[in-house]
Amino acid sequence: MSVQKIIGGFSCCMLSAFLLLYLAGYATMETVTRSAIAFFIAPLLILHANHRHLWFRKSYRWIVHTSQLIIPSAALFFIGTLVSYEVSLMIPYGFFAHLCFLSICSLIYWAPLLLHCSFTKTKTHMNRFAYFTLTSILFFIYHQITFYFYQAKPTLGFMISGLLAMLLTLLYMMVTWSKSESHTDRISVKGYVHPIKENK
Repeated sequence: MSVQKIIGGFSCCMLSAFLLLYLAGYATMETVTRSAIAFFIAPLLILHANHRHLWFRKSYRWIVHTSQLIIPSAALFFIGTLVSYEVSLMIPYGFFAHLCFLSICSLIYWAPLLLHCSFTKTKTHMNRFAYFTLTSILFFIYHQITFYFYQAKPTLGFMISGLLAMLLTLLYMMVTWSKSESHTDRISVKGYVHPIKENK
């Protein structure tokens, strides 16, 4: 699956979801903006950087570094994407500060899942799946709690777009995992299955 196909399919699905949510009245422009930053712009930026090999630039190295830190990335995702929205409602012009914080934390969230560069060790598929599962559970539980306080608004649209993005990410992870397993080096594997005869 090429990068162009991934970006094209992801873009079409997410843009369609934003439009439908907005037209159906489940999402305000504020929610669409938050959703677009967290689940559309941030992952596409990382996929674009992978394709253009932009991680060699010094200014982007901090994203590469944070992509190796699974637990801190999950914590920053929870704080920056979800909790900071609650705080933004309590302070003047807090929404704009939330958008800035959301942009940074969204990049940090997607980095362990999507970032690929040649000069750092790539996370195993199992580690990425564990990280994805943890953050998805946090995301879902948080919105179930907020539904109790907000009566499903204004967080419903953000939750729907987030779950759609996570489902597409799960599909992407399954495809890449399957593709990597299909290219197993049979020569190196043989020594684990059959004993290699020593040359005398």
